[in-house]
Amino acid sequence: MNKKRVFSITTFIIGIIALIAGVVFLVIRLINANSMQDGEFLVSIGEWVKENGKCEQLKCAENTKCMDENGESALRCEDGGVIWNFTEIGKGTLTTNDHLNDYDFSWALENGKIIIKTDWLYTMNDEFDYELDQNNNILTITREGEEAVKFVPVAE
Repeated sequence: MNKKRVFSITTFIIGIIALIAGVVFLVIRLINANSMQDGEFLVSIGEWVKENGKCEQLKCAENTKCMDENGESALRCEDGGVIWNFTEIGKGTLTTNDHLNDYDFSWALENGKIIIKTDWLYTMNDEFDYELDQNNNILTITREGEEAVKFVPVAE
């Protein structure tokens, strides 16, 4: 009788431990499931500017924002104002001169790399390692042998 009781209590304790571990893993998985895929996150932010680039919303009249010919907010960026606008999955625009010239690009995320094909004066094919910190809204790209470049959302 004593052996049956010890076996029953041991089985009960192991079952409780397994239940607790299962609940912990379920909660962790549910918390992590709320984060977006990297591509969706880039598009949800839209415009990304180099971290040291300073952009400001232009004001036209009192308490109004300037708009460009497409009805979008007009921005003025100081030196370093490279802006990548991820408009949809796989497509976007790039400017380096306050939207005087916008260039189309296509992009893809593969194995920790961002691959960008830009229709500039000629077609450019670039591949960067990337890190996307969704909590702090920082996109870091690195080309082999070069320093990392950080991009942050353009503040409206």
